[in-house]
Amino acid sequence: LLRYNGTDQPTIFSMDTQGMVLYAGSFSKILAPGSRVGWVVAPKDVTRKMVMVKQGVDMCTSVVAQAAVYEYCRLGYLDGHLPKILDHYRRKRDAMAEAFRGTLPENAVYSIPEGGFFFWIRLPGIDTKELFYKAVEKGVAFVIGESFFPSGGGKEYLRACFTFAQPDEIAEGARRLALAVGEVLGNS
Repeated sequence: LLRYNGTDQPTIFSMDTQGMVLYAGSFSKILAPGSRVGWVVAPKDVTRKMVMVKQGVDMCTSVVAQAAVYEYCRLGYLDGHLPKILDHYRRKRDAMAEAFRGTLPENAVYSIPEGGFFFWIRLPGIDTKELFYKAVEKGVAFVIGESFFPSGGGKEYLRACFTFAQPDEIAEGARRLALAVGEVLGNS
């Protein structure tokens, strides 16, 4: 649903021929942050187990939130809302791309995401765990790449989210991240 440019890609679910893939989504990113309303497409035995786990965690999502999202979709408002939210996130994505062009080291490797909420960045020669602590001291955070490599690796990678901050905050965050990168490189 959140594709800013490029050709729509098939879901992994649509390519599954063995019933091994679940398809899940959330209205929290496309409609109402914090709504805790989403959906899943899965075999009935799997959804039954998921419902049991969910009830064990928090009983159920707010019935009011569920009803509000249902009515919003039933009345056709979501179709009109999606282009607006796409433009909103696209502007933030573009602000982060512009900020990174002027601040990341020349050897940084990343591409501008066609959808989603994150930049995936490789900073050759930089341990992003060390960088994380320097960045947090400057009021900037990201997810350390190692978290996405369960079998090891990812030390030079980080994931940066562009959806929460405003464009001017994104530019300032990129500037602060660059200062942290400079400190890490200065210590090498």
